[in-house]
Amino acid sequence: MKIETITEKEYLGLLHKYMKIIPIYTDNEAIECYKDRELIKVTKNNNPIAVFIIPIDNQGVRRKYRFFPYLMPIILESKSSIEKKGIYELIFNYLFNKYNYVFIPLHPEYKLISAISAEGGFVEMRHTHILRDKLVFEELSPKLRNHVRSAMKQVEIIIDNSYQNYDFAKAIKGNLEEIEERSTLAKKLLDAKKGFTVKAKYNNEIIAGLVIIYDNDWSYLLHSYQDGSIRGIVPYLILMASNYAFDEKKVKFFDFEGSVIDKIDDFFTSFNAEIITYPFVIYSNDEKEFQKLINKSRNIIGRIKSENEEN
Repeated sequence: MKIETITEKEYLGLLHKYMKIIPIYTDNEAIECYKDRELIKVTKNNNPIAVFIIPIDNQGVRRKYRFFPYLMPIILESKSSIEKKGIYELIFNYLFNKYNYVFIPLHPEYKLISAISAEGGFVEMRHTHILRDKLVFEELSPKLRNHVRSAMKQVEIIIDNSYQNYDFAKAIKGNLEEIEERSTLAKKLLDAKKGFTVKAKYNNEIIAGLVIIYDNDWSYLLHSYQDGSIRGIVPYLILMASNYAFDEKKVKFFDFEGSVIDKIDDFFTSFNAEIITYPFVIYSNDEKEFQKLINKSRNIIGRIKSENEEN
């Protein structure tokens, strides 16, 4: 097997030739949002067997901004576990040897951790919350039901592909450039009918909203915000979003896109969704740089409870 750098045209051509379902985080919009990137293919006997978008930031493999929840090498045909492991080992060996560092999340469907550790990579296991079927109001906790009932009485729900009146500046935490670039991606996904918005209207104004993106199998809660103090709006939006994703878009999974920020994690956990893990790959052949990356992950604001929150 060998790895080659390929063009955008060849990359998309291979995806559309071999894949019945193209994950949203690796399709057209993903290529456009990662301005600094390398596209690679793995071949065996001159036959393509895998492709991967490699986002590059400061000579390392890293997303400059958090455009999509995950990244993932895409294997183009059905392979055995041992064959997949060999492909992944080749890819991570390539990354670890070519780039100064690696700092990326993989999709929850990625299971072959040994293919990363065998090449010297460190894997931090994070978790997310998923649904395999829509939320049922009667099965929510009494506290959540009360909150949702409060919102139901006061707001109108609008579900469509429109981002008019959606406040991306409140939904996206970051500098002006990040807000602009991430909101541009969200708008492209909505225009391409790869996403939908769920908004709450109160007194003729949009006061809260979600952006959900999806492919044939997975849907992801990409952005959310609330403006105002009406109780239960976001849980109500999530309830309606899950219903729409499963009933109308026929997805298999609804991913809350779990957060390492503790308060957000507590909120998602309150929906009693299934909790699954995903790997976050950290690597550098420079010990000081490696420790910086570990500390960067550990020191995310809100990740660790403060003494006040514990008390």
